[in-house]
Amino acid sequence: MTMQKDKYVYDYEVYKTQNILLAEEDRDKKISGYQLVPIDGKNVLILSMCHSSLPIYSSSLSFYDIESGEKIHDIIVDTLDIMCHFHFEGKDSIFINCKNLYYEMELQTPQALRLIDWDGNVKKIYGYDVDQAELQDYKYDINKLIPPQKEFVFCRSSIIFRSTYSTSYGMLGTKESVENPLPLGIRMDTKENKYHISKHRKFAYIKEAQYYPTNQPIWIRKTANDLPIFRYSYSSSAFEWDFERDSVIKHYFKSALADSIMPLPYPDEFGNEIPYCYGYVEYDEYNQIYLSPIFFNEKIYGEFKSGLILADKNFQYLGDIYDPKYWPTVYNKDIILNVRSLDDSTVTINYLKLVKTDHDYDKYIDSCRNVLQTMKQNLEDKKNALLDGCPPINFVKSQMNIKESSYKILTIHCNEGCIGCENDAIYTLLENKEVLNKVPLYIILSANNTAHLDSYIRQTGLSYFDKVAKDSTGIMKTVAKTSLLLNPRITVVNDGMVILDTIYQADAIEDKLLPQITGPDENSKYVLDEYGEVIVVVK
Repeated sequence: MTMQKDKYVYDYEVYKTQNILLAEEDRDKKISGYQLVPIDGKNVLILSMCHSSLPIYSSSLSFYDIESGEKIHDIIVDTLDIMCHFHFEGKDSIFINCKNLYYEMELQTPQALRLIDWDGNVKKIYGYDVDQAELQDYKYDINKLIPPQKEFVFCRSSIIFRSTYSTSYGMLGTKESVENPLPLGIRMDTKENKYHISKHRKFAYIKEAQYYPTNQPIWIRKTANDLPIFRYSYSSSAFEWDFERDSVIKHYFKSALADSIMPLPYPDEFGNEIPYCYGYVEYDEYNQIYLSPIFFNEKIYGEFKSGLILADKNFQYLGDIYDPKYWPTVYNKDIILNVRSLDDSTVTINYLKLVKTDHDYDKYIDSCRNVLQTMKQNLEDKKNALLDGCPPINFVKSQMNIKESSYKILTIHCNEGCIGCENDAIYTLLENKEVLNKVPLYIILSANNTAHLDSYIRQTGLSYFDKVAKDSTGIMKTVAKTSLLLNPRITVVNDGMVILDTIYQADAIEDKLLPQITGPDENSKYVLDEYGEVIVVVK
């Protein structure tokens, strides 16, 4: 993708909005995927739904006529597996990929990839027959390649998965990962009923000692040529796989708002220090353009921001949209839709059109860069301010008013440090939640991003507590003065003076930390009297 002389500032405008009230049986379910398809002359939105009550899952496909908002059909897929991805090709050809909760069972009796029809009947189950000549090119056995990962695209009668099953290649950039590369992807030819392996490697531009995040997504969509296109989060290039010739076509697709993403200085699984990463490359057949998101790391910029990069059908750069309010979720050759859940029972559909604005391109790009740089500097200033004194106190005061002169602060680094210590602290909070919510105990929850933090709060039940300061940027980890000990931290303030501020080793959690949570000191405990008032009793 080369830069053009004439570049414009684009945006998506909403010209129509409608709400779809979900059918009773679809409410309170999680929507995990969408597809917009023509069925019997109607534009139909297919919602992949999942409602879980462990250990049983209920997966379904729900079909809504977007014109009337009425549900016209549904398919109950399975009650034992989690449906990960689907593709509707026609009423007799609906491909679904499920995740079996029992891996060994799946290997012995493959059930994951299936072809079903409009009535939910299973027409075909695809086993794990892999082309042996291709398999011999790799020293991995077949169990390292299958089952393939959940996301796939359907191109030219083939199902192409974004990556193979195994994660045993090690951390990206290590000698192990360079010497033992896995294939780019794996392809199921639905006519042959056979898997094929690409001779091309999975990760681009990886050399020994050039470390990139191992756990970042590998994105896959398809091009205007009906071929799969892969995007690695760290690369400004996208890779179109012509699987019929087993060749890869590289397309340059870089944001004007981002510099090159440099390797990390050490192997890392999540890459929380990477300033931005690229998302999927998708072809918009209505406007005949390609678009690709870029995501700005809130740990670097203080809050999550995103953008869209646009290119024409020849991958010629058209422009960037920074922090768009709306962007396409699904589309066909007639309409572009932004679909979002309004609440548990309502889905909002925004009809979009892509417009050229009258903004000067160069000034717009400069202003966006300045906004990002200001956000970055503000976060650095915030870090410095937290270090001027006691960081936990400063952080809580940045979010809420501490009225008491004597209080405690418990800092929890979500899923880091000693997990057993963290679980003990959370269990203690929940076991005593009625009384602890009434005492001067403040809780800091620190995570690497908003999604991680929100998920953690939901899973742990800590949403019950009122005095919670949320750190979605991991700033408290930065100012903890140690990256080796991220166990729960207790800060005790008495008459305005810090009398204790420490992170305990695992062997001291039960004797030292937990008593500090549940009472004024290790010899006494908060309880509620018969009137619901907090009193202190000697243990």
